[in-house]
Amino acid sequence: MSLIQFLMVRADGRIMGTTQIDNPDDGPVLPVMSPNSDEAMVPYSGEFTRQDRRDTEAAYLVDGTVAWVDETPIEQHRAGGIDAIDAAGETLRMAIISKLTQTPEYERAEQHAREYRAAGYLEGDDAYVPPGVASWAMAKWREAWTARQAADDILATADRWYALLDEIRALRLANKEDVRHAETAGEIAAIVADMQTDMQALALQMNTITTTTTTTTE
Repeated sequence: MSLIQFLMVRADGRIMGTTQIDNPDDGPVLPVMSPNSDEAMVPYSGEFTRQDRRDTEAAYLVDGTVAWVDETPIEQHRAGGIDAIDAAGETLRMAIISKLTQTPEYERAEQHAREYRAAGYLEGDDAYVPPGVASWAMAKWREAWTARQAADDILATADRWYALLDEIRALRLANKEDVRHAETAGEIAAIVADMQTDMQALALQMNTITTTTTTTTE
C-alpha cells in the first residue's frame, strides 16, 4: 500500500490544493472527482509547493505539468516597478545631495570658485581671490598651487557630483518609460533589476569621488 498525491484541479485547470490517498492495489491511478463536483483529483508524482511563490501567483495543470501564472493586473506591476525605480534612484540622489550640501562651507567654496572662474581667474598682487578659493590654494602650498588650480579642483569635484545626479535622472526616466511599455511582469522585474544594478555601480563611483575628495581636496 502506498500514498498517491492528487492535485485538486478545477475545470479551467487551476490547482486548488493537494491531497494524498491510499492506493491499496498499487495499480494504475486515474483521475477521480473530488467531493466538490467542479474539481477533479488528478494523480501527480512531481513536487508541488507554494513555497517562495507570491500570493498573486496561481498554479495551473497544463498537459500534465504545473504552470505558475501571476494574475496581478499588469498596471499594478507597472506601478510597483515605477515606485521601485524611483526608490532606487532617490536613495542615491539624496546621498549625493548630502555630500554636495554637507555644510554651507562647501557650497560657499563652490560659489567662490565659479565666481573666480567667471571673472577670468584674476591674478597678481592686487587681484581679488575669493576666500573659498584662496584658502584651498594656501592649504596646497606644498604643491605650489595657484588660485586657478584651487578653483578648478573645487569645481571639478562638484561637477563630478552633478554628473552623477544627471546620470541618475537619465536612468530613472528611461527605465520608468520602459516599464510603462512593458507587457509582462517578468519584463518589469528585469527593468527594475537593471536600474538597481546601475545604482550600485554609480554608488561605487560616488564612493570613489568621496575618497578622492577626502584625500585631495578640502
